[in-house]
Amino acid sequence: PVEQGDSQQQPAPQDPAPPQDQAAPQQTPPQDQTAPPQPTAPPEQGTAPQAPQAQGTQGTTPPAQAGPKIVKPEEIGISFAPPQGWQQGDPTKFSLPGDICCAWSPDNVASIVAFVQRPGKPLNPKVLLEQSAQALQSAVGADVKTKEIKDIGGMKGFSLVVTAPGNGAAIDGKGSVSTTQHWVAVPRDKDVVIFLMTTPDESFAQNEQVFQGVLSTLKISGTQTPDQQASK
Repeated sequence: PVEQGDSQQQPAPQDPAPPQDQAAPQQTPPQDQTAPPQPTAPPEQGTAPQAPQAQGTQGTTPPAQAGPKIVKPEEIGISFAPPQGWQQGDPTKFSLPGDICCAWSPDNVASIVAFVQRPGKPLNPKVLLEQSAQALQSAVGADVKTKEIKDIGGMKGFSLVVTAPGNGAAIDGKGSVSTTQHWVAVPRDKDVVIFLMTTPDESFAQNEQVFQGVLSTLKISGTQTPDQQASK
């Protein structure tokens, strides 16, 4: 789910622009890495994940002007335990459709990032899930592995797992590495909290265990509308 206007990554809003491919990182996702696919807000819905943008935006091209806005977990009402054994990366090296909170990587290829999008209105989890899945399918030919509405951090959100060609650090629909992304998004009354794991598909099972460890400790404060809470 990406804020409207963010034309960098995934599921589709007006111009769904998914995340750009990350360039092979070096110890902490380097500048050349453009973060993994990210959601983009659909024209009406406001924020839906989008498919990643093409691979190849590298460090020589800095992110938009002043760069991404960095926020602390407490500023966006979330708390969680960081992924065990992974190193914290520099959030400014990621190109994401929203305000980034944190980023980690075990090898400068796979990554887990947390960020928030601010559509300014409540988005329905089910609608956002369907828009995100469709956007990724159309943008990069993603194969949807699983998609479901579930309770996350004490609120109603969605889980979406897709696999598409990429470079292991991002998906672009044309790379040589089968790459899997696990999107977890929780829409609140005015924003959307997103956790995104991107990994080479061959390492998905191992990295998914780490990701689930993070999600099991996640607590999200704030409010959801009755419509959001009733989503199934």
